[in-house]
Amino acid sequence: MAGYKEWIENAEVKIDYFSAFLKAWIAFNAWYNEEIHEKTDQQCIEKICDDSRFKSYITNLLAAEDNEAVSFKNNLAKLHEVLNSSPIKSQEYLGVKQDISFSKVLTKNKNSDHHFEYRSIKYKCSKSHGKLTTVVLNTKSGVELLRYEQDEWDIDALKQQTDYFTLTLERKTKCAECYNEMIPYKESSVLNSTENKKLGTKIGTYLFIKDYDKIAEAIIKILYMLRCCLAHGDISPDRKTSDVYRYAYEVLLTPLLKLK
Repeated sequence: MAGYKEWIENAEVKIDYFSAFLKAWIAFNAWYNEEIHEKTDQQCIEKICDDSRFKSYITNLLAAEDNEAVSFKNNLAKLHEVLNSSPIKSQEYLGVKQDISFSKVLTKNKNSDHHFEYRSIKYKCSKSHGKLTTVVLNTKSGVELLRYEQDEWDIDALKQQTDYFTLTLERKTKCAECYNEMIPYKESSVLNSTENKKLGTKIGTYLFIKDYDKIAEAIIKILYMLRCCLAHGDISPDRKTSDVYRYAYEVLLTPLLKLK
C-alpha cells in the first residue's frame, strides 16, 4: 500500500502545456480561417491585429477590473515575466532570430513612400505593385544617380549595387536613411518607459503603456510567434519553456472562449 510520501510526490498534476497551447491555437486557427479571409496565417494575424472580435475581447479584458479580467492580466504579467527569464527566439517576421518580448514588438510599417531633398539631391523610396523602388536624383542636372527596383526590402542588396558604390559617403548615408524608413516592420515596446504610473497601465507588478489597442496587438503577435516556434520545433521542451507556454495558453484561452 502506498504511503503518504508517494501521494505527495504525485500530487502536482503535470500538464503538457505545449499540447494545451497547440490545441487552443488549432481552435483559434479554425476560427480565423472561417472569418478572416487571407492567404497566409501571417496575413490573417495582421488583419486580426488591425480589427477583429478577438482583439476587441482582449482590449475589453485589459480595461476591465472584474475577476476574469484580473486573472487574464495576472497571466499576462506572468507571460511577460517568463519570457524575460527564458527568452525564446523567432525569425517569423524579420527572417533573423530575435527574442520574443513585449519590449520589442514588431509593427507592420504602412509607409508606401518616403522622400526628402538634401543639398540638391532628392532621395526617394516607394512601394508600388509589389515592387520597392529606390531613386537618388540630382535635382540641378535632372540626372538619376541611382535607380534600383526590388521585390522586397533588402538593404544589403541595395548596398551591393554599382551605382550605390559610386555615391559619395554623404549620399550613401542619406540614401540608407531614406531606405530604412521603408523597413517592413518597426520595433517598439508596449512597456512604460517612465516611472509615472499615471502614464501607464498596471498589469501584475509591471507597468505597460496606457494604450490597450497596442498591448492587444502585441499579445496577438507574441502568441503567433510562440505558435510558430512550437510548430517548427524551434524550442527546447524544458521546464522554463513549459512555463512560457503555460501562460501563453492561459492568455490565449480567455478571449478564445468568447468567440463561441
